[in-house]
Amino acid sequence: MDFIGADNIFDGEKMLPSGSVIVSDRGVIENILADGSIEKNRIQYFNGTITPGFINAHCHTELSHLKGRISKKTGLPGFGKQIISIRSTFSAEEISEHLHNADKEMREKGIVACGDICNTPDSLKMKESSPIHYHSFIELLGLHPSRATEAMKTGKHLLEQFKNAGLSASLAPHAPYSTSLELISEIADLNTQLDVPSSIHNQESKEETKFFMGDRSGFHDLYEFLKADLAWFKAPGKSSLLWYFSTLKKQQTILVHNTYSSAQDIKNAMRENIFWCFCPNANLYIENSLPDYGLFDEVKNNICLGTDSLASNSSLSMISEANVLLNSSTFSELEVLRFMTSQGAKALKLENNFGKIKIGKNTGLNLIEIKDKKLHFKKRIL
Repeated sequence: MDFIGADNIFDGEKMLPSGSVIVSDRGVIENILADGSIEKNRIQYFNGTITPGFINAHCHTELSHLKGRISKKTGLPGFGKQIISIRSTFSAEEISEHLHNADKEMREKGIVACGDICNTPDSLKMKESSPIHYHSFIELLGLHPSRATEAMKTGKHLLEQFKNAGLSASLAPHAPYSTSLELISEIADLNTQLDVPSSIHNQESKEETKFFMGDRSGFHDLYEFLKADLAWFKAPGKSSLLWYFSTLKKQQTILVHNTYSSAQDIKNAMRENIFWCFCPNANLYIENSLPDYGLFDEVKNNICLGTDSLASNSSLSMISEANVLLNSSTFSELEVLRFMTSQGAKALKLENNFGKIKIGKNTGLNLIEIKDKKLHFKKRIL
């Protein structure tokens, strides 16, 4: 039995009373004691702030082998062209090695659960052996409505592979510029029936807004690069989020990036089970732009954080993402700590096991320092 104390203990929602002590048995939280309940010489005391393990709400571990190989600040369509051109030019052994390295890095940086985008079964073996809890979002693409049935068939087949391996997973549309309303709707119907979360890349690029307003955009260039016919597509003349939001129905959904979301978009998408995930380092890497975080104050209880991929980031550090957010917004340190713990867990429907220091659960414990509106990761405790 371990008795753990610190200068401060953040339980995932709030700071516990001064002098609180966590009782742990082989990683499982057995109790939380008040100050004075146990002799001080029995307490393992840490200087800093203890937090629950971090939740990385959005990642692409499959792209880990592309670290340092994708040019920065090309804009999203240019980024997509690079990914498409070189993603499959690596051996299975190289991809596997980088997957395991990414998993190890996340573990060492205090991440205990991760929402991970998957287009292939490449990450299966890594996830089967990892101490991190992964929820894999099986990502589907198909802008033409006629592709919805085949895309669902392919997605369900991959989904079964993850489930047969005992892994948590669900289907997810890639993005509005690459997924038809019909496909988004079919995914939402299935996920609502199964009571599992989904995600979608949302308003990550100004080119996406142009595409949906009917202006010439980088996505027209991307589809020409792919030799895909867009003559049939009629731009709706409104933002992409307003275009597809009703097709999400009652499905719990994580909207990822939101770099160019407007106040009207946010207002129209305010719902208890809609979460807004920020990946600021990736936004800077790809678009050299950040969301207007001030617009999200009314939905701050539904914000979470992700690292995106090593193709669009230099590391998989939640602390790094948090510090960009703190430096670029008026969110408090306590609010951002919620984003990366309890709210991330809730977004992934993992709140019963992760995100809060709970009796009977192995939620992981990290030690950080909070100084000058900046977080510093010190180490994992559990």
